[in-house]
Amino acid sequence: MSDPLNGRLLCHINVAREYRGGERQAELLIRDLAERGVKQRVIVRDSNQVFEWQCRSIPGVEVIATRGRLLGVTLAVKGASLVHAHEGRGFYAAALASYLYRTPYVLTRRVTNPQRRSILRTLAYRRAGRFTGVSHAVARNVGERHPDLDVLVVPDAHASLEASAATVAALQAEYPGKRLIGHVGALDDSHKGQCTIIAAARRAVTEYPDWHFILCGDGKDEAMLKEEATGLTNLTFAGFVGNVGDYLASFSAFVFPSKYEAMGSSLLDAMHFGLPIVASRAGGIPEIVTDGVNGILIDPDDSDALVDSLDAILSSPVTRNRMRLANVAKAKQCNAAAMAETYLKEYRALL
Repeated sequence: MSDPLNGRLLCHINVAREYRGGERQAELLIRDLAERGVKQRVIVRDSNQVFEWQCRSIPGVEVIATRGRLLGVTLAVKGASLVHAHEGRGFYAAALASYLYRTPYVLTRRVTNPQRRSILRTLAYRRAGRFTGVSHAVARNVGERHPDLDVLVVPDAHASLEASAATVAALQAEYPGKRLIGHVGALDDSHKGQCTIIAAARRAVTEYPDWHFILCGDGKDEAMLKEEATGLTNLTFAGFVGNVGDYLASFSAFVFPSKYEAMGSSLLDAMHFGLPIVASRAGGIPEIVTDGVNGILIDPDDSDALVDSLDAILSSPVTRNRMRLANVAKAKQCNAAAMAETYLKEYRALL
């Protein structure tokens, strides 16, 4: 039987303003599909240069940069056989394109934000050939407003990051005698909860002088968070880093105290490196972090629990090794190839 995708153009829409976890997941999918020979077009926002550059680096993929407006994105879809919209702004363009060009589409929701009532959103959701979410938390969130909508859960994937032994050694040499505790995420406290990490670092200064916290990422709260961390000698803001794998390989533990989270793809990268995790009991995080097995779950905003949980992990070689093995095994199940296979099945069914 011939493959329905052969010679057909798959068009991805992601017109987010920033390159964050959702954009990286879209990129991982596009890269895997490109290696399989799938013909693809990606519509991006022209101001999101990082995402545009990443997509342009994928051989054989057509990239169209737009201003992110509905009509411009919809016109850029023309000629595609199938559309996959990866974020909310693209949902409406995919729906409009289906009216204009009769193009079937897939929607992927990556957030658990409360949904206000919207007739246009409801129409876009219901017209989709397939609606997917990255976690059961997302599916439940959608079900609160649309209880009769069938949501297929397609988990995120780790990025198969690599690390340079020399670079890792150099990073660790910058903090002699320290255990490095890492975090990777946009500097957005209302989402990622970095103030909880800063509060934990303040307590750890005297109680655990061999700990050093490193926050990788940039974002809208950078100035505020640096002000909050004034005087701390055991915390470093590394900024946006391209070599995330080198940092993860240098850490002894990973912290992720988000206030809400659909899943948290950075957790999967930390698992890929076998890092024990302390994360908040929020959104889809408990779907990949099992309390006491591959990490410890705490309530959001609880800096004392963050410190106590880190102590329980770092003071016990047996616990660290058990969590390391569990996370390496978990990461093997959450890879880009598995994610791509699931989407390919849906694409073929729609065509």
